[in-house]
Amino acid sequence: MNKPGILGLAVIGLLSLMLTVSSSWAQSGRRIHYSTLYNPGTVETVRGKVTNLGQTLSGNGRDYCLNLTMRTAQEKILVILEPASYAKKLPIGIKPGDRVEVKGSRVTIMGPTMIAAEIKKGDTVVKLRDVNGRPVWAVGEDWHIH
Repeated sequence: MNKPGILGLAVIGLLSLMLTVSSSWAQSGRRIHYSTLYNPGTVETVRGKVTNLGQTLSGNGRDYCLNLTMRTAQEKILVILEPASYAKKLPIGIKPGDRVEVKGSRVTIMGPTMIAAEIKKGDTVVKLRDVNGRPVWAVGEDWHIH
Protein backbone atom coordinates (compact mmCIF):
# COMPACT_ATOMS: atom_id res chain seq x y z
CA MET A 1 0.00 0.00 0.00
CA ASN A 2 1.31 3.47 -0.75
CA LYS A 3 2.19 5.97 1.99
CA PRO A 4 -0.79 8.37 1.41
CA GLY A 5 -3.14 5.37 1.80
CA ILE A 6 -1.56 4.33 5.11
CA LEU A 7 -1.66 7.90 6.40
CA GLY A 8 -5.32 8.21 5.41
CA LEU A 9 -6.19 4.98 7.23
CA ALA A 10 -4.28 6.15 10.31
CA VAL A 11 -6.19 9.46 10.36
CA ILE A 12 -9.54 7.70 9.93
CA GLY A 13 -8.63 5.25 12.72
CA LEU A 14 -7.62 8.04 15.07
CA LEU A 15 -10.81 10.01 14.37
CA SER A 16 -12.93 6.88 14.91
CA LEU A 17 -11.22 6.24 18.25
CA MET A 18 -11.75 9.86 19.34
CA LEU A 19 -15.45 9.71 18.43
CA THR A 20 -15.92 6.39 20.22
CA VAL A 21 -14.27 7.62 23.42
CA SER A 22 -16.10 10.96 23.43
CA SER A 23 -19.50 9.38 22.75
CA SER A 24 -18.90 6.71 25.42
CA TRP A 25 -18.03 9.42 27.95
CA ALA A 26 -21.15 11.42 27.06
CA GLN A 27 -23.39 8.32 27.15
CA SER A 28 -22.07 7.38 30.58
CA GLY A 29 -23.63 10.61 31.84
CA ARG A 30 -20.46 11.54 33.68
CA ARG A 31 -20.18 15.31 33.34
CA ILE A 32 -18.37 17.64 35.67
CA HIS A 33 -20.82 19.42 37.92
CA TYR A 34 -20.41 23.17 38.52
CA SER A 35 -20.12 22.42 42.22
CA THR A 36 -16.71 20.80 41.64
CA LEU A 37 -15.47 24.34 41.02
CA TYR A 38 -16.79 25.52 44.39
CA ASN A 39 -13.92 26.56 46.66
CA PRO A 40 -14.71 27.42 50.30
CA GLY A 41 -11.56 29.56 50.30
CA THR A 42 -13.06 31.98 47.76
CA VAL A 43 -16.46 32.47 49.40
CA GLU A 44 -17.67 36.05 49.61
CA THR A 45 -20.91 38.02 49.66
CA VAL A 46 -21.87 40.45 46.92
CA ARG A 47 -24.85 42.77 46.59
CA GLY A 48 -26.28 44.23 43.46
CA LYS A 49 -29.03 44.58 40.93
CA VAL A 50 -30.14 41.68 38.70
CA THR A 51 -29.69 42.64 35.06
CA ASN A 52 -30.48 39.34 33.35
CA LEU A 53 -31.77 35.82 33.99
CA GLY A 54 -30.50 32.87 31.99
CA GLN A 55 -29.81 29.17 31.91
CA THR A 56 -27.03 26.82 30.87
CA LEU A 57 -26.88 23.05 30.49
CA SER A 58 -26.43 21.51 33.92
CA GLY A 59 -23.78 19.00 34.98
CA ASN A 60 -26.02 15.99 34.37
CA GLY A 61 -26.95 17.18 30.88
CA ARG A 62 -30.64 16.46 31.48
CA ASP A 63 -31.66 19.77 33.01
CA TYR A 64 -30.81 23.44 32.81
CA CYS A 65 -28.96 25.35 35.49
CA LEU A 66 -30.43 28.74 36.22
CA ASN A 67 -28.14 31.72 36.47
CA LEU A 68 -28.38 35.45 36.77
CA THR A 69 -26.20 38.36 35.87
CA MET A 70 -25.94 41.12 38.40
CA ARG A 71 -24.30 44.53 38.55
CA THR A 72 -22.47 45.27 41.80
CA ALA A 73 -20.78 48.53 42.68
CA GLN A 74 -17.52 47.11 41.25
CA GLU A 75 -18.46 44.78 38.40
CA LYS A 76 -20.89 42.72 36.40
CA ILE A 77 -20.90 39.08 37.58
CA LEU A 78 -22.54 35.85 36.44
CA VAL A 79 -24.08 33.87 39.32
CA ILE A 80 -24.74 30.14 38.86
CA LEU A 81 -27.78 29.20 40.94
CA GLU A 82 -29.53 25.81 40.69
CA PRO A 83 -31.12 23.32 38.32
CA ALA A 84 -34.40 24.54 36.83
CA SER A 85 -36.22 21.49 38.25
CA TYR A 86 -35.10 22.37 41.79
CA ALA A 87 -36.02 26.04 41.39
CA LYS A 88 -39.65 25.00 40.94
CA LYS A 89 -39.61 23.60 44.49
CA LEU A 90 -38.19 26.74 46.11
CA PRO A 91 -39.29 29.72 44.07
CA ILE A 92 -37.80 33.02 45.21
CA GLY A 93 -39.23 35.01 42.31
CA ILE A 94 -36.15 36.85 41.06
CA LYS A 95 -36.49 39.11 38.05
CA PRO A 96 -34.37 41.77 36.34
CA GLY A 97 -34.26 44.94 38.40
CA ASP A 98 -34.40 43.11 41.77
CA ARG A 99 -31.75 43.85 44.37
CA VAL A 100 -30.20 40.67 45.74
CA GLU A 101 -27.40 39.53 48.00
CA VAL A 102 -25.45 36.43 46.98
CA LYS A 103 -23.03 34.42 49.08
CA GLY A 104 -20.91 32.01 47.10
CA SER A 105 -17.57 30.87 45.75
CA ARG A 106 -15.90 33.16 43.27
CA VAL A 107 -14.56 31.36 40.19
CA THR A 108 -13.63 32.42 36.69
CA ILE A 109 -15.57 30.91 33.80
CA MET A 110 -15.26 33.27 30.86
CA GLY A 111 -15.25 36.23 33.24
CA PRO A 112 -16.26 36.99 36.83
CA THR A 113 -18.50 34.17 38.06
CA MET A 114 -19.88 33.03 41.39
CA ILE A 115 -21.36 29.68 42.33
CA ALA A 116 -24.11 30.65 44.75
CA ALA A 117 -24.44 29.03 48.17
CA GLU A 118 -27.20 31.40 49.30
CA ILE A 119 -29.27 34.06 47.65
CA LYS A 120 -31.24 36.68 49.54
CA LYS A 121 -34.01 38.88 48.20
CA GLY A 122 -35.60 41.13 50.80
CA ASP A 123 -36.09 38.99 53.90
CA THR A 124 -36.16 35.70 51.96
CA VAL A 125 -32.98 33.60 51.99
CA VAL A 126 -32.65 30.45 49.90
CA LYS A 127 -29.78 28.08 50.73
CA LEU A 128 -28.41 26.33 47.63
CA ARG A 129 -25.17 24.71 48.84
CA ASP A 130 -23.51 23.82 52.12
CA VAL A 131 -20.16 25.27 53.29
CA ASN A 132 -18.25 22.73 51.15
CA GLY A 133 -20.27 23.44 48.01
CA ARG A 134 -22.48 20.34 48.14
CA PRO A 135 -25.81 21.27 46.52
CA VAL A 136 -28.90 20.87 48.72
CA TRP A 137 -30.54 18.93 45.88
CA ALA A 138 -27.68 16.40 45.68
CA VAL A 139 -28.35 12.71 46.27
CA GLY A 140 -25.63 10.20 47.10
CA GLU A 141 -21.92 10.56 47.57
CA ASP A 142 -20.90 11.14 43.94
CA TRP A 143 -22.94 14.34 43.69
CA HIS A 144 -20.11 16.27 42.06
CA ILE A 145 -19.96 14.07 38.97
CA HIS A 146 -23.10 13.17 37.04
